[in-house]
Amino acid sequence: MTIFRIGVTGSAGSGKSLVCQCFETLGLEVFDCDRIARQVVAPGQPAYDKVVDLFGAKVVGPERILDRTSMRQIILEDPAKRVALEKILHPEIIREMVRQMEAAPYKREKACAVEVPLLFELGMEACFDTTLVVTAGQGTLEKRIAARDGVGRDGARQMLALQMDQEEKRRRADHVIENTGRTSELFEKLEILYKKLVKTA
Repeated sequence: MTIFRIGVTGSAGSGKSLVCQCFETLGLEVFDCDRIARQVVAPGQPAYDKVVDLFGAKVVGPERILDRTSMRQIILEDPAKRVALEKILHPEIIREMVRQMEAAPYKREKACAVEVPLLFELGMEACFDTTLVVTAGQGTLEKRIAARDGVGRDGARQMLALQMDQEEKRRRADHVIENTGRTSELFEKLEILYKKLVKTA
């Protein structure tokens, strides 16, 4: 039996991680491209030296770990650096994501959900059997980002402005789930959707 692969995306603050936690509760294997991004730039990995060459030693923290906060601030102020970083990271992330999906044990369900913030931006639809976008109101997104990252509402708006418009993600996705903040309601929606997906897979 082949692996049923769900790509989960959405704007910052939408609740992608929470959706994947719900899928994990339903028995799916779950992967996170942000976590994979940290893995591929760990000291000793091929992308590590390339990132240090791009940003300089100022982004190298204790124990040679890259300072992601400093890098985030730099790419907010310098779009060219952001593009260069993406060219380094994205091929490595996709390669490692596919490797992890294929190597997972799949003890409960032969299915997985992968949190992919830039799913549509990178044209990764072909990596998945179906795509799901998580949405929330603009004010809710800003509030969640500000609380999570300590950047203030202006900083949150700046971060969202760098991303693909939420409505464009809705248009491209196979399925849309609105996350109003009530976990129990979100879980119920996802359980119904997953049962529907399994029946049609």
